[in-house]
Amino acid sequence: MGKAAQHPSDQFHYIKNRIKMLNQVVSTMDADEVDMDDFNRVLDMIQQLQIKMERFKKDWEQE
Repeated sequence: MGKAAQHPSDQFHYIKNRIKMLNQVVSTMDADEVDMDDFNRVLDMIQQLQIKMERFKKDWEQE
């Protein structure tokens, strides 16, 4: 999948890219046609981003 981001600036760049990707996904969805699967897909993306941010936070606290 790619090398793990070790440096705080690399980690923040990773987070920014993930947020942009999430925004692109949500922006393409039609609010009048979204279904539970779409909702769950967005929710999963947000949860995965939160997990990654918590991991990065621990890295930053250890430095």
